[in-house]
Amino acid sequence: MNRQKLIDNRDIVFNAKPDAVPYNYRISYKVSQICFILAKSCWGKSGCLPIKLHMISFALCSKDAMTRLLHYAQYEFSAPPIIRFDPAVNRAVTFAIADNLIFQGKNGKYILTDKGWDLVSEIEQDTTIFVSEKSELSLLAKKLTDNKIKQLSDIWRDTYAEDKSSSY
Repeated sequence: MNRQKLIDNRDIVFNAKPDAVPYNYRISYKVSQICFILAKSCWGKSGCLPIKLHMISFALCSKDAMTRLLHYAQYEFSAPPIIRFDPAVNRAVTFAIADNLIFQGKNGKYILTDKGWDLVSEIEQDTTIFVSEKSELSLLAKKLTDNKIKQLSDIWRDTYAEDKSSSY
């Protein structure tokens, strides 16, 4: 492939888009949110399952979603919450690992590094940022346990998984 031809190509045009990227899709916001979730809703050094990050991140998007997640976390016989697996969360995790804010332990859980804890400390000290997130995560705290997440996974598996071996 001719590199010079690629560089001299005048047919490439970049147009400014009329809409800004919403705050909740900005990578800096998502990385900070992930770190804050790990600090406030996970068990310290033991870390947080990827599905839990997705659950809490989605719940932070609306009051209704957070209410459903809180109810599910607090009561044994409650309806499972709606979960959205957001690619922005996966990208934020990748960036957070690259920036040495978090790491993935051998058990698959994400854990804050010292640098990640420093970021969380700065977020906590600033009263003008993450105002609703601070409030909502303090309500959720550590109520969403790994057992509740396993219970939800079992419900999904029993409800939606197909036995492919019996179709022959």
